[in-house]
Amino acid sequence: MATQMNLEDALQLFMRRVDILVSMEMGGKLPTKQAYKEIKEEVRKLKKLKKQIHHENYVSRDPVPSTNVVRLDLDWDEKLPDL
Repeated sequence: MATQMNLEDALQLFMRRVDILVSMEMGGKLPTKQAYKEIKEEVRKLKKLKKQIHHENYVSRDPVPSTNVVRLDLDWDEKLPDL
């Protein structure tokens, strides 16, 4: 069962992974170019998750009904009712 991650958890996980990659690079266990590539991939994952969270929180909600009402049942010569 997959658990849904919030943005704060994702940021903490990102920082932990980047910290490990930087430490490995500084300790000579990981080449600089490889560390850069992996950090760049972590940034890409974080951005994707951020967009997904934003989409779930704001875009997927029920749309707010519009206040602009179009009446299609009126004749052109008919006077619009006072609102």
